[in-house]
Amino acid sequence: MDPMMELVNALNALTAALQKFSSQTTNAYLDTFEEIYDPDKDEPQAAEAPKEQPTPKNEEATVTFVQLRSRLSEISRSGKTAEVKELIAKYGASKLSDIAESDYAAVLAEAEGL
Repeated sequence: MDPMMELVNALNALTAALQKFSSQTTNAYLDTFEEIYDPDKDEPQAAEAPKEQPTPKNEEATVTFVQLRSRLSEISRSGKTAEVKELIAKYGASKLSDIAESDYAAVLAEAEGL
């Protein structure tokens, strides 16, 4: 037989062996995963209506430290630094970060009145 034909036959045999190996490996890999949904066995679940985002019932739940700091710095820059310091001291704090989170909304409300 011609050496080229022997090479072609060897390559064909190698290709077939690699395809068989690849198929076996892929099937074994896929079998390692659990079956999550089988359309033949499982009934489709009804899509849930998207829940509305709960709206906060009071302003206290929405005031963050960053919001409070931002607003107080604006007020302070407008020339009311002394009033801002008095407001912070009124809540028993020497600096803004010492104010309790539960008082943020009240501090903000009073700051808006300055």
